[in-house]
Amino acid sequence: MTTIRRQSALFALCVPTAFVPAQIRERCGTPDRQLGPDASVTALLSDCAYTSTTIKPVYEPFFAYDIPVVFHVIQDTSGEGFLSAQTIRDQVAVLKEDYLALPGSPGGPGTTAMIRFHLAKVDPDGNPTTGITYTTNNTWYRDHGQYWNALAWDTSRYMNVYTNLASGYYGYVPDWPQGGIVGQKLDRIVVWWEAVGKDPTVGWPLNMGRTLTHEVGHYFGLDHTFTGPCPSVSGCYTNGDLICDTNPQSSATSGCPGSKSSCGLPDAIHNYMDYTDDPCVWEFTDEQVNRMRCTIQYWRSDLPLPGPRARRK
Repeated sequence: MTTIRRQSALFALCVPTAFVPAQIRERCGTPDRQLGPDASVTALLSDCAYTSTTIKPVYEPFFAYDIPVVFHVIQDTSGEGFLSAQTIRDQVAVLKEDYLALPGSPGGPGTTAMIRFHLAKVDPDGNPTTGITYTTNNTWYRDHGQYWNALAWDTSRYMNVYTNLASGYYGYVPDWPQGGIVGQKLDRIVVWWEAVGKDPTVGWPLNMGRTLTHEVGHYFGLDHTFTGPCPSVSGCYTNGDLICDTNPQSSATSGCPGSKSSCGLPDAIHNYMDYTDDPCVWEFTDEQVNRMRCTIQYWRSDLPLPGPRARRK
């Protein structure tokens, strides 16, 4: 095992602490992978490592992974930030649509990852739960303070999602699982509370819940499709987004263009790991699915619920 030191870029960002209008809010605050001498990452030699991907048939979606999720809803003392249980359930339904490519849903045209999500039914102490916690704290609502130390459920066994102002982003994760964060209390997904659910929200009429779909992609080891600039096609498993069936792309997509090219080939404008508006994204590629499932097996092996593996029909 080789260890490289890395300082997560997210914690060095100067980000706004008050409400940021949707029109100027940054889409994703997940830090770039850092490969310089100041970087800090555990570079385990796996098929889905921090700096490389090896596609293998064993990671194909022949059975389902079941992922328990806990939502930590953080609001301020005025009640801003509150999300109903139904809104949370709607958001989980979006994850199911997108990661299972459910026919007839907005995610139907995509590739199934056979990753299923559900709100946790049992808490870390073995007690029945709705899978939703509510906390009122003005500091934590502004995404300040180490709230995860107080609120996190065992991050090896639950996917912890926090909703608050998300430091001026639509969402972020602090680091990829390959960076050594797995099992730490700060291992989490943070989402702007107004981007949760599938209904339009104030200031962002295109919300369909795909912010969380995008951030869960990071949580399972995917990079942005536009990681570049213009990475080499010949080394596509060791540069760019570490995936070969997404074309090289040097710039993020905004809005919903009919087509776009930034490296001489069509950009992956319908991919969940680009920044295209929610109604215009509906897919992961086969190799993105392969890497995510490899990440679950190597890096998040304690996360899926035990039980029989459901064969795909």
